[in-house]
Amino acid sequence: MILISGEALIDLIPDPVVDARYDAVLGGSPYNVAIGLARLGARVAFVSRISNDANGEKLAAALAADGVDLAYVARDSRPSPLAFVMRGTAQTGSRYSFYLDGSAYDGPWPFPKQSPRQVKHLHVGSFSAVERHGQAVVEAMEGLRAQATLSFDPNIRPFVTPDRASVLGLVERQMRLASVVKASEEDLEWLYPGRAVEATLQAWADAGPRFCIATLGGEGAIAYLGAERLVVPARKVEVVDTVGAGDSFMSSLLFAMDRDGALGADAPAPSRERLGGWLDFAARASAITCTRKGSNPPTLADVEAAH
Repeated sequence: MILISGEALIDLIPDPVVDARYDAVLGGSPYNVAIGLARLGARVAFVSRISNDANGEKLAAALAADGVDLAYVARDSRPSPLAFVMRGTAQTGSRYSFYLDGSAYDGPWPFPKQSPRQVKHLHVGSFSAVERHGQAVVEAMEGLRAQATLSFDPNIRPFVTPDRASVLGLVERQMRLASVVKASEEDLEWLYPGRAVEATLQAWADAGPRFCIATLGGEGAIAYLGAERLVVPARKVEVVDTVGAGDSFMSSLLFAMDRDGALGADAPAPSRERLGGWLDFAARASAITCTRKGSNPPTLADVEAAH
């Protein structure tokens, strides 16, 4: 089983036609990763806090409909957290402002007290990994490291985490614990102003993870496997929306690794060839998501048809 930890919320996305109108869409980066993995066919459980309000019921129902295990979700009577989305381009991505305090998100993080034996991978990320729940995430990573591989996507949201110094400390701690790290170009530029993205990626790859990836929007992605550098070209598609594209990349990467037996503490280190195949699969899935409104990750059949 793959555990995904992080926030579930409602994305308020501006209507492309009617000014001052927003469409309410189920979201949250880790939530999207859980949905994406389940749609591809992986066995997934979600660790999060979800409201009992109408929006929370929709969030939980969508997870269950795609087969995500909700055993580690804490339900709360307070309202669902919200994110207002400001559309970006394929190069810049979207921007977000959040309403979290006093919501269902604002409480103890419900990691299981004892690590379930069947967990072979834990994915953490977004602001729930580096904001008020950051220490709980670090402890969970440390507790699972002996049995599971770990992945981390900082998915920086400056409106939530304006204190760069404190966030950087948590990011680097989790990066060193992780087996796989994915970050966007924007994440790395915010964390290390004035430093080249590839310099950071190489430094991270030298610090402990098996490999590190930087997504570059319309320019594709680059990865470092030790000192080896891999380039992943972007797929050419008609972009409808960039919301969820990075999450789809993450979920499909983990699925490809799982399918190849590359998850779990005893899994062998990846070769350049295998990593290249995983990244190609992830790029195809991410491109499909960009052709859809909101975060709507593809099924396995969708990705396999996109050769």
